[in-house]
Amino acid sequence: MPPPPMLSACVLSLTIGCASNVAAQRLKAYMEDVPFVFDYTLFYQLTAMGLITTPINYYWQKWLEYMFPGEKLVKRRRTPSSDDVEKGAFMRDDGEDKRAIDEEVYVRSWGNVVKKTIADSMTGGALLNTTMFLVLLGLMQGKTAAQIGKDIREEELTIIWNSYKIWPLANMVSFAYVPVERRIVFLSFFGLLWSIYMTLVASRLSA
Repeated sequence: MPPPPMLSACVLSLTIGCASNVAAQRLKAYMEDVPFVFDYTLFYQLTAMGLITTPINYYWQKWLEYMFPGEKLVKRRRTPSSDDVEKGAFMRDDGEDKRAIDEEVYVRSWGNVVKKTIADSMTGGALLNTTMFLVLLGLMQGKTAAQIGKDIREEELTIIWNSYKIWPLANMVSFAYVPVERRIVFLSFFGLLWSIYMTLVASRLSA
């Protein structure tokens, strides 16, 4: 019996997050031209953060899909095929001495794709995730409320601005073509470089 979709998405997302954490630490050592020493504390902090935030993001994506379905049901008329005739499909004259079949099909709703992208960029995807990142990291590092507030004031807008360089496009693709239960996994792969960036931010804030 396969595991629940949320569990599969969380496990794969955490695996990718851990890989990006290691890559970021190596990149930081290379950029600073210092010997590489693995920071286990930072690794455990970001892993714990992933355990908390990934289920929240999973259900956020489900809610977005519920509010703005990626597909809509429309009526369509088409010319019947030979298979339709053999199956006895209902056909009628359309006024031009041609026979046609009226059917209901699901088509992509680009309007809702755009609405989901805007909603995610302005709330859950950017503001909520960035705030959770700074608050949880601060708590794990033993910072006071005042220190966490200072990090939010100084870092949040910069992180959100940088996120707009990649996430709106990633979200547009995922909302249009990726099933909701696989969306977190897709975004995790797409966000490998973003996770490296966030690890570098976390490393800087913990200094």
